[in-house]
Amino acid sequence: MSAKPSKKTGKKQPVPVAAASASTATPATAAAMGSTATTAADAGPAWIDSTDPRKRMIGKIVLVVVWIYVAALWLLALDQTFHWGIFGPKVPPVP
Repeated sequence: MSAKPSKKTGKKQPVPVAAASASTATPATAAAMGSTATTAADAGPAWIDSTDPRKRMIGKIVLVVVWIYVAALWLLALDQTFHWGIFGPKVPPVP
């Protein structure tokens, strides 16, 4: 590490007054902004919990596809570990 300060090509921009005042929030607004229940309620229900049957079906399909993908990755890892030959010809071990 060097004791000299690093050289930067650009000049520093002064911080606008509005941004500085926005970063200093009162405890009441900080508690409201940090609440996860507020953000979860605004986001709405998940696709799989939706009242719309089409969105619910899309959510179920996506979940099944993710499970199949993870299962295929596990099967591939086991196949390569134990040389079962599921995803290709059995390759003899290299001497």
